[in-house]
Amino acid sequence: MSTLLSARNLTKAFPTGTLFEGLSIHVGERDRVGLIGPNGAGKSTLLRILADLEPHDDGKITRRRGLRLVYVEQDDHFANDATAMSAICDKITTSNDDRVDVDTRAAIALSKLGFEDFDQPVATLSGGWRKRLSIARALCKEPDVLLLDEPTNHLDLEGVLWLEGFANKAQLAMLFVTHDRQFLENAADRIIEISPAYPGGMFEAAGNYSTFLSRKNAFLDAQEAAESALANKVRRDTAWLMQGIQGRQTRNKTQVRDAASRRAELKATKGRNLAPKQTTTIDFQAT
Repeated sequence: MSTLLSARNLTKAFPTGTLFEGLSIHVGERDRVGLIGPNGAGKSTLLRILADLEPHDDGKITRRRGLRLVYVEQDDHFANDATAMSAICDKITTSNDDRVDVDTRAAIALSKLGFEDFDQPVATLSGGWRKRLSIARALCKEPDVLLLDEPTNHLDLEGVLWLEGFANKAQLAMLFVTHDRQFLENAADRIIEISPAYPGGMFEAAGNYSTFLSRKNAFLDAQEAAESALANKVRRDTAWLMQGIQGRQTRNKTQVRDAASRRAELKATKGRNLAPKQTTTIDFQAT
């Protein structure tokens, strides 16, 4: 499966501090990637960076040539006088190669999302139907990659079920930020958590949310065991280094460097093992 979008060693900082550093992520054809993390970890910012709507401070992003990438933000924005049809048509780009006119393409998209009255004013739509309209508007652009920020917010049960079904059947790739456990369970085939608890600032696992939790817990247990083993080695290193100047001069310089490296690794591991206190909030209740 070929890679559509790849980001390596991304860093984003604000005057108040570094949001994330050294993040690497890839999206392949038909991937359905759930992106989770503690509040303030930078999930929405990362989506905007990948969509080329916000700059990053360091790192490299590679997109396949001709890639069509569409971002659907968390809050829906429409013109005050928009109707369902006009909201779609205004965002459809045309070319000489289009075989279907704009109105027909818009009508097809609206029908797929369950709209019956195409001339209904957007101002009269509920939050759930506004979200459906935002997704319909995105699909009209025929994206290869769809980036969704909290897509189940404001959706009713019928809308969530439709979105789950769409995610599982769509030929495009999807990367979505969500706190909805059931949606992650039913729609994701890979989950990435952004958190300082992990080396490189993130942890990913193939599978749904249950599989992710199992692998995450196993990783964190192993990381705690690694801290204990490192602490024992550092204690031995410290005792060795305290054996007088004469003894140290005859020691292997490589051993001295290795001891310093282990101390640095222990400090980093301790810091990561404290980070799980910043837990990711997942909604366990169905919509």
